[in-house]
Amino acid sequence: MKYKPKHITEYVTLVLLSGLVRILPLRAALALGWLFAAGSHFIGRVNVERTHGRIREVFGDRYTDKEVRRIAWIAWRNLCFNAIDALRFSMLTPEKIRKQPLASLESKIKEILADCKNGFILTTPHMGNWEIAGIFADLADIPLFVIVRKQKNPLMNDYINKMRRTFSMEVLYREARMLKGVVDRLKNGKVLAILPDINSRAKGVTVDFLNGKASIAPGTAAFAQMADCPIYPICVRRIGWTRHDAVLLDPITPDPALGKEEDQQRIMQEVMAALSTEILQTPEQYFWYNKRWVLNPKT
Repeated sequence: MKYKPKHITEYVTLVLLSGLVRILPLRAALALGWLFAAGSHFIGRVNVERTHGRIREVFGDRYTDKEVRRIAWIAWRNLCFNAIDALRFSMLTPEKIRKQPLASLESKIKEILADCKNGFILTTPHMGNWEIAGIFADLADIPLFVIVRKQKNPLMNDYINKMRRTFSMEVLYREARMLKGVVDRLKNGKVLAILPDINSRAKGVTVDFLNGKASIAPGTAAFAQMADCPIYPICVRRIGWTRHDAVLLDPITPDPALGKEEDQQRIMQEVMAALSTEILQTPEQYFWYNKRWVLNPKT
């Protein structure tokens, strides 16, 4: 395969950066991320005004301009910290992850899995370091699987997959024929982790979310219906620079007495309402920079 110069440049940059952040102590690596975040935010102004607009769209006059700027900055800093964390995931061990506050959920999740006749779905918004929840589950021997998109850069795609193979977490690519595989895995007692807060231009359901309307894919609800399993919303928060906590919310279950589409609408509304409540409590933890802004299907 012939690679584009852009693909090679991106790949080499990622490999070099990965090597650097794994050599450095954690706080030093995060300090590097902080410097990049500060430069791109305060000097480069990467999507800053757009993000301020999104925060005001959700909160109106609740926050002052200074508070809006702080929320946007912390959200961007956390995103850069997430990238540093991701490059160091292969260095994590069960011992290290169990020192995190979110490890308190391990026994609860295993108890739920033991009580379910099938598996279940963990649904989380782009909040805190959402990926570390999956790493935690994997290191805690919870049979987790996720659905991902292929990277446009094949070199990057192969490198990321190599990092993922450090763990036993199963990865499925988002494609038309994946449906049966997802349902079969849930029926066999596995746990699906999924991010629902992305707008869907086609075949979406409209729900109340973040004080507005969002059009989102009903896949989470459809999987739960077909596998006859519960959905547990979970929200992750970063504490300072290096700590991570999570809250597991009440389950949402399919209702066979309702029609298929009616129940999907209900399920997704309940899921998004639960996640929205958590996001509105600590907005600086949310990923306001997502290109596919959930409240505007046209962007």
